[in-house]
Amino acid sequence: MRIFRLFKRDLAREIEDWVDEGLIDTAQADSILARYGISRTDTGAGSSFGYYVLTSLAALFVGLALILIVSHNWDDIPRMTRMLGLIGLTLVVNLIGFRLLLMSRRSAAVIWLFFGSISYGMSIMLIAQIYHLGAHYPDGIYWWALGVLPLIPITRSRLIALLVLVLSTLWMFTEAKEQFFPTSYPLFALVSLWLVWFHKRSALLFLGALAGIATWLNLLLAWAAGNWWDYDPFTDQVMITLALGLLLAGFAWWMMRQDNHDQRDYGQLLHLYLLRGAIISLLLLSYDDPWRGMIREEYLLGVFTPLMMAVATLVGFALARPSGINSGGPLLANGVFFTLAALCVQQGWLNDDLLAIATNLMLVVTGIWLIRRGIDDAVTHFFYTGVGVLLVTALFRYFDLIGDYIGGAIMFMIAAAILYGSARYWRSRVQKGGRHV
Repeated sequence: MRIFRLFKRDLAREIEDWVDEGLIDTAQADSILARYGISRTDTGAGSSFGYYVLTSLAALFVGLALILIVSHNWDDIPRMTRMLGLIGLTLVVNLIGFRLLLMSRRSAAVIWLFFGSISYGMSIMLIAQIYHLGAHYPDGIYWWALGVLPLIPITRSRLIALLVLVLSTLWMFTEAKEQFFPTSYPLFALVSLWLVWFHKRSALLFLGALAGIATWLNLLLAWAAGNWWDYDPFTDQVMITLALGLLLAGFAWWMMRQDNHDQRDYGQLLHLYLLRGAIISLLLLSYDDPWRGMIREEYLLGVFTPLMMAVATLVGFALARPSGINSGGPLLANGVFFTLAALCVQQGWLNDDLLAIATNLMLVVTGIWLIRRGIDDAVTHFFYTGVGVLLVTALFRYFDLIGDYIGGAIMFMIAAAILYGSARYWRSRVQKGGRHV
């Protein structure tokens, strides 16, 4: 998202120069910029970003220095003085922040409130230490995140939202480690999504909140199975994670059809990272060990898993299909593949070697589709990603053959033929006047 903003800002500056040089008039400039959701006044947007980052880091380091100073002299300070000092510091810093916010000095107010949020968390931890209240330490992180949460709608600050999301995610994992279910985690993630969807653009918050919700749903389904603290998303629950990925893929294509430019950018961003995640998942499953672990009939691999995969495929396909064949087709193919794979695991129809071979074939199909899409749409990213998928698959199989040497040799020959044919087709498109990329 940051790259998108930089591109748009540079585009606005460049078009402003075109207007000054008489290459285009102001109406044409406004029409071009409107296509990307910007205006000529955006040329200086974000000029204070560096100052904001540096002052935020300065506030963070001041907070860390304060923690070190206080902890070094902690035992020499009377108990009541310690508690009142911590409460007083937290109140004073936050009151200064709210005062600046009322004076419409928003940037300075956010820095002070961010420092006040750190002071608030430090006070919780140290007061709990004073009175020996550490029976369940994740509670301290939870109350820290919950106390800072109201500042998000008040300030609409990405910095404070990022602090809340990090704290709540840390609480989710520590709570699960202590064998307690983090029921209220979606509250924190949804507030972060509300901020970036309606008010402030942030790729980090958007992707982080979605990843947190996906993890929480994994925990929820594991909890429903009765053994949720034994959490391993890469083996026991890989199908659940893939089903969530299919739903998010459909959601990404839905966002890319919206009129709002920010939502389209979020859709493109999510689609890009889901594509990378799907490739990594297929590469991990191209070995027989993960399939062997799932065939052991762990707690979540019941009939519910292929059913859930099928429902996720249908919903994701319904969301993606109006965007065209490049969206619904691959999503449906992946959904059908993983639904059948989950069914085979649950019923024991295929052994781990056959499932790994099928996954490798799916990688080859994915590579071919990416190369074809890159050629048809003249997008180098998809073309070279497809080439990379085929090369990495061949490399993996060279060092870890599944089956005999003849099978490996055949796979290499097929990959070589696909690469050579793609290169010839690409050159023919260019020679016939196709778009250069």
